[in-house]
Amino acid sequence: MPLRKLTTTDAFVVTDLADAPAAGVVRRGRKILQSSAKDLARSATYTFAIHGIERGGASAGINAEGDAAGASADAFVAELADDVAGGVLELTAGKGIGAEELAGLAERSPAGALSGSTDAIVRSVMAGLCVGLDTTDLAGVSVAIDGWETGPVPAALVDALVGVGAEISAIGAANGVIAGGSLDLDALRAGTMPDPASLAKPWTLWGAGVDAILTGAKPGGMNHQGAEMVRAKAVVPYAPIPVSTKAYAVLRRAGVVLVPDFASAGGGLVAATLEGDDATVLAEVDRTTVEALAAAAADHPDQDLFMAACIRAEAFLATWQERLPFGRPLAA
Repeated sequence: MPLRKLTTTDAFVVTDLADAPAAGVVRRGRKILQSSAKDLARSATYTFAIHGIERGGASAGINAEGDAAGASADAFVAELADDVAGGVLELTAGKGIGAEELAGLAERSPAGALSGSTDAIVRSVMAGLCVGLDTTDLAGVSVAIDGWETGPVPAALVDALVGVGAEISAIGAANGVIAGGSLDLDALRAGTMPDPASLAKPWTLWGAGVDAILTGAKPGGMNHQGAEMVRAKAVVPYAPIPVSTKAYAVLRRAGVVLVPDFASAGGGLVAATLEGDDATVLAEVDRTTVEALAAAAADHPDQDLFMAACIRAEAFLATWQERLPFGRPLAA
């Protein structure tokens, strides 16, 4: 993948496809690994491909923390502003950096207002959940979700699920799993965490007796050992590449549906390419996510959903790329 190292601050941008417009997320931390950035860029490439959009994935990392964080973001924005304004690069805030710090890029971007938004991501996750469970009605569906404290998406998903009558059975937080009598959604929304002594061990989330597990706390967070515990019917990512290659193999053997992260977590990327008011864009994210996954399953009935979606994405990539990128969007 093409790698660009910035000259004004310790940061980089990787793009998956050479000479193609690219979009993805920016992360900031003490040391952002280029290998994980490449994985995130690949997931974004497949997001665009399964929706029939001629665009590649991108991922950026800013290596800074503490007092240096603000200056690093300012330098990052200044150096990449022309690329964003020219439409060749679209970057939204990811882990470790706030959207307000990238406002200088958003102001120059031709993308829609819902680019990278939590609302758009929630819409694609809900669509992916419906496909994964083969239903149009989520009322009564039981769900476990990890990563409560990792960002706004898990909390927004909980609200959306409760709004349609789904049951939140377990939530993974930093210190363990909140379930049963310890699960007080109103208290969690208010920022009040239960007594750590009442929490189950973190890995027990994977074995929760639920219809679906929503995961996205970190890349590769579900490894093969966690996958062996899964009793749910479906695993639905809300962020890129939370499932490892070995975990996917375990889930596939067990007959657990893995909804491809590049579809279920791709709403923010897709929204950037759409026009219209917020309601129109969100409805289109929902519709196109369902249609893309349904078409993949129909085209490749002999494959599981994840692989069928990969094949569909690759078929589109082959219509405008001389060579397919090597490696599918799964964590190592």
